Amino acid sequence: MEEERKTELHAVTSFVVALAILGGAVFGLMMLITHARKAEQEDTARALPSVEVITVGKRDHRVAIASQGVVESRRETKLAAEVGGRVTEISPNLKRGGTVKAGELLVKIDDADYQAALARAVAAREDAELALAQEEVRAEQAKLDWEKLGRGKASPLVLREPQLASIRARLESTRAEVERAERDVERTKVQAPFDARVRQAQVEVGAVLAPGGQVAELYSAEDLEVRLPISLEDFGFLDQDSRAGIRLRGTIGGEDLEWPAEVARIDGEVDRRTLSAYVTVKVLPGEGTRRLPPVGLFVYASVLGKEFKEVAEIPRTVLHGADEVIVVKPDNRIEFRKIGILRTTEDRVVVSSGLEDGERINATRLNAPVNGMEVRVEEKQDLPEH
Repeated sequence: MEEERKTELHAVTSFVVALAILGGAVFGLMMLITHARKAEQEDTARALPSVEVITVGKRDHRVAIASQGVVESRRETKLAAEVGGRVTEISPNLKRGGTVKAGELLVKIDDADYQAALARAVAAREDAELALAQEEVRAEQAKLDWEKLGRGKASPLVLREPQLASIRARLESTRAEVERAERDVERTKVQAPFDARVRQAQVEVGAVLAPGGQVAELYSAEDLEVRLPISLEDFGFLDQDSRAGIRLRGTIGGEDLEWPAEVARIDGEVDRRTLSAYVTVKVLPGEGTRRLPPVGLFVYASVLGKEFKEVAEIPRTVLHGADEVIVVKPDNRIEFRKIGILRTTEDRVVVSSGLEDGERINATRLNAPVNGMEVRVEEKQDLPEH
């Protein structure tokens, strides 16, 4: 019995303790609910997308066309011997890379045989002149004799006209032979046709040249040009009436150099392989120096083309689609705007219509923009210089 009472007492005690704990928990929860601080209600500001804008200003724009090419000599020649013979003398400047002057003797060919031929031609001419003088005397005498006979008009044969014509023709032939022999003697001297640099020299003293044998290859280092390819799109912007406004840039020995140039000629046809037209420009000496670029140097070119009045120039990155931009209105709401594109380069767009002075163009990529959407302009930047 005693054990049963202890068990019942323990059960009652446990129930009371559990009930007290539960009551305490309920009381504490009610107190928290009753005295909890109410959160202050704050108006949340509407989140607007932030954008950067570019302010557009219209101005006159001159097209600059970029190209590149290789410096070439406008005057190049391959000298060849016009007569054959043994080389007896050459100029010390006739070496690869040498410089020669116009009229300078480059190669001398043995002219003994040609001098002999000239002497024979001169002798033949002298004989023909003597024969003509004698025949003219005979003809005059025949005319006088016929007139003394008084038998009417004499025939051409009696007056020795055919003989005179034959001797005169022979004299002209001998004179031509003398001139040819003189030219052959002169041709034994191979001279520089203009101030030039030697690209190749192919003779030496003692060599025997045949007529037409190559002697040297020369080029002018002062008369230079560059043939520039121009795309068909850019070709339409080329100012064909302008002869100036061209700059060439190249690097020699780590030094960046620049030379002015002018249009020399424009090709009349399009290269079908590259769909490009070509403009050949003449290289001019740089300011303050007579130094010209060496033949074979690769150069970059900037060719000034046509000028357009009151156009806008914007970065290509602000385009939305092919021909549309996003304009930020004065109330900071956006508007999609179609523009007229005059010319597009790698990083710039020249706009002919659709934009006004002072308008702001969105330069930030927006997620799903719509007409009339409000934005917040974080930073205002001017159109960067090209």
